Amino acid sequence: MNKSYKSIRQTIDERKSNEAKMKKISFSDLKSDMKRNPLLFVALFGLTFFTVLNGLFIGLAPRLNEQGELSLFGGVEGTGAAVIGIFFGIVYAATFPIIGEWGTYYWHRKASLRDQNNLAQAWIGYGMMILAGAFTVTTAIAASVILASLLHTFTAFSAIPTWAQKWTVLIIPISLAAHGAANIWFDHVSKYAEERREMERSLQQTQMESENRIRQARDKAMENAAIAMAEEYEVLSAVQAVQAGKANARRAWEKDKDDLGADRDGDGIPDTMDSHDDRKNKHIPFQPQQSYAVKTQQVNDNGSHPR
Repeated sequence: MNKSYKSIRQTIDERKSNEAKMKKISFSDLKSDMKRNPLLFVALFGLTFFTVLNGLFIGLAPRLNEQGELSLFGGVEGTGAAVIGIFFGIVYAATFPIIGEWGTYYWHRKASLRDQNNLAQAWIGYGMMILAGAFTVTTAIAASVILASLLHTFTAFSAIPTWAQKWTVLIIPISLAAHGAANIWFDHVSKYAEERREMERSLQQTQMESENRIRQARDKAMENAAIAMAEEYEVLSAVQAVQAGKANARRAWEKDKDDLGADRDGDGIPDTMDSHDDRKNKHIPFQPQQSYAVKTQQVNDNGSHPR
């Protein structure tokens, strides 16, 4: 019976792929949620209008003077100011709904599709959904207050409050940091991350054990080499030391025996007394010893006394 064999790694990858597909937010999921919860999306789309408006306020920088005249880009004239203002207005107008309304729906999906019995992911998902929703509502309120202040609709909104100005500027970096940190935390406590950490620990343990085995084998090899060298030296010294000593003795004797009166030619006379010096291959003329009488006569002829 032929069955396709799947390794443990393949099984884990397939399961993770299926889980990723289930957790992916697709357009069909969005349509299905809109049908089930229409008022939720009406609220989100309504808030989106105000948050987009708030983003445009930052870039366009509209101002209304006491005479009721409206000026854009903070009253600065010129093409450069207009281009920069429009660019940042579009950027902020697109960013506010992403970190606000879409962030709320995103964390709603993450929390509902969390790992089974994973309490940490539930806290992160629902907590970020509430926080993103609070960011969205506050940003929309700030946009309404700024709009009413610009239009001088009511006396209570004759000037833009300080909190609305600060909130509009600071909400984006604060929200981005919160979304990023929550995503990292959410994935960190997931089953996928847990399995990855376990595999990494297993790999690190295997690598560490392998390195230790190599290090131990290298130390053992060096130890064996040192022991073998010592043993071989003992064998060689025991066998060849005597021979080396005898060779040194022979060389020393060859040098000393000439000084002791060696007879190389076998004539019964030491080499040092022969007429030929065999060591230097040099002829030494024979000089007979003079008698005392001859020496005395030579001295007298020279006019001196013998000693």
